Amino acid sequence: MRVLVLTDDRVGPLMAGSALRAWELARVLLDAGHEVVLAGAAGSTHPEGHGPPVVENPRWGWAEAVVAAPWSLPPRACLPPRAFLGRHLLIVDGATPLLAELAAVPPSPLVRRRRHTAAARLPLALARADAVLAAGTAQLRWWRRQLAARPGVPVVDLPFGIPEADPPPGAEPLAGVPAAWAVVLWWGGVWPWLDLETLLAARARLGRTPLSLVVPTAPRPGAAAAGYSRAQLLEAARRHGLEPPQVVALESWVPYAERHRVLNRAALLAVLHRPGPEAELSFRTRALDGLWAAVPLLLSEGGAVAELARAGGWGGVVPAAQAELTAAAIHLLLGRREQERCRAALAEQRESWRWSVVARPLLELLPGLPAAPRAPLAGAALAAAFRLLPRAAEEPS
Repeated sequence: MRVLVLTDDRVGPLMAGSALRAWELARVLLDAGHEVVLAGAAGSTHPEGHGPPVVENPRWGWAEAVVAAPWSLPPRACLPPRAFLGRHLLIVDGATPLLAELAAVPPSPLVRRRRHTAAARLPLALARADAVLAAGTAQLRWWRRQLAARPGVPVVDLPFGIPEADPPPGAEPLAGVPAAWAVVLWWGGVWPWLDLETLLAARARLGRTPLSLVVPTAPRPGAAAAGYSRAQLLEAARRHGLEPPQVVALESWVPYAERHRVLNRAALLAVLHRPGPEAELSFRTRALDGLWAAVPLLLSEGGAVAELARAGGWGGVVPAAQAELTAAAIHLLLGRREQERCRAALAEQRESWRWSVVARPLLELLPGLPAAPRAPLAGAALAAAFRLLPRAAEEPS
């Protein structure tokens, strides 16, 4: 089958967000014998390693099936757009809860515009989807609720995965981190729905412990400026009485194929969030790198990955916004016994999280699609147009 995988992120040696997922799903489809093209944002190039060709301008007429997040669709120039017309299968990848993320961002004209355009895509996707991919139980429920008028549409659990091979050994020194100090790695961006402040407050409570919090501050691939700069990080650290090397900025984006060099240096990988709808719908993809590299996790309660970590013994799960409990968890997890226990559990369980395993539902879906009639696009197009009006876009319940 000719399959077009689409992302609105930049694909290349430096990748983030949905580009990582699109690249890995495209590789699984290619290895299963499908003819695959991956379309990314402007500036996309081929990443390192085996994979499909990468283009910037997709040929919609070529594809027999399209796999894309609803937020990546459509081209804004037409409504209803080419992505929703034609005979190709449309598999909606709903693993990123973008509407909940945007609801957690302080309002501004740009944020309101993004909310409107994201909300406008939803009715078109619901009318045209031949299947939906979700990540975790909460997302499965959310998508099935949205598709109540089309109960025959398959909604399957396809979370994030990890590479087929374990990471190579070897860690690189991190600039600004003393060689003998432990590292707690905040892996990924600092977004409004996440909670770096509690991690900083916890570090302050650990006093003279030889421990560096390492936080990436490089611009996201394709972005002109960092969403959270080194200056912002150091200012936040000083509010808690912290100075380098207690807090260290990672100022270069780590290439996808080389991320093990940073992960292997970490004693803990931390992802803390604020309570709310985003947290419950989330699947913390950045935490899966901890599973891959067998780095113990420190997570906030809420969301699918926290439940998996607690059940699997992958690290510590703490109540949201509780600095004292977070500090106690860090102290415990840095101990030799907990390090050995968590790393052994992670290494033992990661086989079932290989991309070739977690993506099987997609491979099994394709031959049986479409499984349900598609809804008329006219009403969906009107709903989409309405949601583009000022103040019309609200997050669906």
